Parts: sequence; structure tokens; C-alpha cells
Amino acid sequence: MSEVIQERLEEIRQKFAGFTDPDDKWKFLLDLAKAHPGMDASLKAEKFIIQGCASTMYLVPRFADGKIHFEMDVEGGTTNPLISRGLGALALKVYNDMAPADILGVDPAFFQQIGLNVGLSPTRSNGFASLVKQIYLYARVFDAFSKK
Repeated sequence: MSEVIQERLEEIRQKFAGFTDPDDKWKFLLDLAKAHPGMDASLKAEKFIIQGCASTMYLVPRFADGKIHFEMDVEGGTTNPLISRGLGALALKVYNDMAPADILGVDPAFFQQIGLNVGLSPTRSNGFASLVKQIYLYARVFDAFSKK
């Protein structure tokens, strides 16, 4: 696992460890959602919809220079549903612009270890798990592709 991804994980771990009020996590996710640049509407194709997500979330991968760049947004953008958009933005803080092998080297249980799932509704928890699963699927494909 690269030093960059380790630094990203540690930064998020420390951020979550510093939350003293249960509402701090939600405020953080809302801030991430509002700051997330979103994606061009032309990229929002059905084939990029994350299955199992209560809201319509899109994840578009692009592989270049040995790294995967992800575009992510939810239907409604910065208006609704902000928690789902914030969860997506948090995942991208870890995985975006990383080599497939680095992505595959991260234990997806990381998010449970920091307490992200505590207080999430079952549908949001399942949706986030589906998003992370899709990121790992793309990483496996691009990892195999890059070794050819």
C-alpha cells in the first residue's frame, strides 16, 4: 500500500476519532457533500448507477497513467440526498486517483473500524457497501488490465 493512501486513511481515522458529539460525523459528511464538485450530467448513464443504493448514485471510472480517477455524484447533486453524496465523497477521499493495487490493499472494514456505520440507516449502510464494492471491482479489472 502506498504512503499516500496510508496518509489518507490516517487523516480520516484521526478526523473520526476527534468527533466528540455524535452529530459531528453528520456535519462532516454534509460538508463533504457540499464541497464535492459533482460530475458532468453527460456522464450520468445507467451503466454507472450503483446498485443497492437508496438514492441514485453514479460512479464513473477512468484509468490513466496507472491510476483510477472516479467521478461520483447523486441525482439531485448538492440539493438532495446530501448524506449519500457525502458518503460517496468520503470514499473518494480514500480511493480517488490511486493505483488499482493500492485500492485493493485497503481493507474495506476500515470504514466500520472508524465508526462510519454507527447510526447509518440500513439502506445508507448497504448503499455505501455497494459503492465500495464497485470501487474494488473496478480496481480488480484495471489491475488485471494494467498487467497485460
